[in-house]
Amino acid sequence: MQRYVEKQTKKDNVVAKTTLQLPENIINEKTKIIKKDVYTKAGYFSLEEIIVPNEELLGANKEYAENYFRRQGYNVEYFTSERVVISKNIDNTWPPNVFIALANEGKVYIYQTDEYGNLKLKEETEINIESLPQQEQEDLKRGVIKRTYEEMEDFILEDLDS
Repeated sequence: MQRYVEKQTKKDNVVAKTTLQLPENIINEKTKIIKKDVYTKAGYFSLEEIIVPNEELLGANKEYAENYFRRQGYNVEYFTSERVVISKNIDNTWPPNVFIALANEGKVYIYQTDEYGNLKLKEETEINIESLPQQEQEDLKRGVIKRTYEEMEDFILEDLDS
């Protein structure tokens, strides 16, 4: 009986040590938190930003992080100690600081958005909407978003003005 008790004690200690040695997935100072804002006004346009964990998040497990980010309107898509991905769909708003090609009055207009997503006319092109294929007409009615003016110029020259 004494040997059985000693064996059980050894087994229990091994199990206890094993479970203590496994690292739990928690947010630490090296965790990369990737925040994705997905703008759905003109299809799906995603802006990503890496944020640094604040004091409230350091040591947080997945459940705590989900509740924390949910209060800010974000869903946790992925969670490990190395990387956390959160996302939020934003409807009826243009993304900030981008360029948008839109059909207006039968022509293609280029707009730039400010940091709040407000449109400002940048350029009126001579491209007639009716001369474009149906799919491109539909895309331009919703809006075609590009991150830089150079990308927008390439889109206009290569896709629309050929």
